[in-house]
Amino acid sequence: MANRFENKVRVLDLIRARGQVSRPVLSEVLAINLPTISSLTKELLDERLIHAEGFDKSDGGRRPELLALNPGFSTAMGLELSLSGIRGVLTDLSGKVLDREEGPKKAPAEPEEMIDAVLAVAESLLARSGERRPVGVGLGLAGLSDETGRVWRYFPHRKTWRDVALAERLEQRLGIPARLENDVQAATLAELRYGQARGLRDVLYLHIGHGIACGIVVDGKLYTGATRNAGEFGHTILEPSGPICYCGNYGCLESLAAPAAMVEQAGQALRKGVLSSAGLRLAEGQTLTPGALLRAADDGDRLAENVVLKAAEYIGLGLANLVNFFNPHGVIFGGEILVRGHRVLNEGIERTFRQRVLPVRQAHTPVLPSSLGRDATALGGAMVVFEELFERPEALFALAHGQPPLVESSPARREEVAGGRRR
Repeated sequence: MANRFENKVRVLDLIRARGQVSRPVLSEVLAINLPTISSLTKELLDERLIHAEGFDKSDGGRRPELLALNPGFSTAMGLELSLSGIRGVLTDLSGKVLDREEGPKKAPAEPEEMIDAVLAVAESLLARSGERRPVGVGLGLAGLSDETGRVWRYFPHRKTWRDVALAERLEQRLGIPARLENDVQAATLAELRYGQARGLRDVLYLHIGHGIACGIVVDGKLYTGATRNAGEFGHTILEPSGPICYCGNYGCLESLAAPAAMVEQAGQALRKGVLSSAGLRLAEGQTLTPGALLRAADDGDRLAENVVLKAAEYIGLGLANLVNFFNPHGVIFGGEILVRGHRVLNEGIERTFRQRVLPVRQAHTPVLPSSLGRDATALGGAMVVFEELFERPEALFALAHGQPPLVESSPARREEVAGGRRR
């Protein structure tokens, strides 16, 4: 039987998961009598962890009051570092973006330049935070980490980036605890808490930016895998005799269908003399970009449309395989490329997916656009901070009583979390 502290945590967790919930529903779902629920929620109200937020519909009696997390209880900073650029947000507990800062549109070439650019964004946000000083900073970035999540082992397409102890650098400069997370996993966490995945138990988040990856939600929790590097969908092999991928394998999805692969395929055709409106841009000395190619496809250019549709076919086929295997409640389209809503690519992916997925999955697997757009990864970085705070309720209640939050910085923390409520 759970003790009072454990029941209080259960109440808080359910309020957080549902967004809004009444006391009678808390009592029914948690199998705790209503007087005890009222007592526990009073404590949470007094601690400012929750607040009243309107009323539920009536079933004939008085309308029950709805409870939700108190957005003003705490703030966190979220950062994004990817090949698409650097972005930062300051957010409250409800996921509302209170302040925003952007860095270079393209990731700098060297690790030190990258770190300096990220720190400049973070320090600017911190300087403006005032009384809303964040309890921590979470950085979502591309590539692979070590098992502790404090050393970033690899950043894609940057050969000089090896084993960078990035969390320590952030903590030293900012004076607040720092957490690192893969950019796609961070975006998936944001969608789970405040976006399209909220309320869904099992979800796939398809991310297409410079590369292709997939975030995974299992039983309402972000799944990161044994070494925290799950979701490398772009490195599933679809054509064993296909082009070589930068990872060293042949025929990876990224080598066939990533934005850079589409540009390379279109470039090869243009050099052979294929006529195209996209080709006119090359003839004028301009670099062909994924955005230009995708816009040309949407405008009806034959070469661009064929290249994009072929890539969409590969992605949709891979997605059908994932859905057949995983059987999620839904698929979310996110990432820099998909959130722009390029018609030929997005519709082509979904069409192939519907054609290839098992019939029993077709009617029960909605495809949903991201509701968080380009903020998803940075917002997810902030969610990493909040997630850890809620996974350690002692720290959360210490903060509620005016004590310093007990957010640890030791590498052992990740091992503890992996064996606990977060997978």
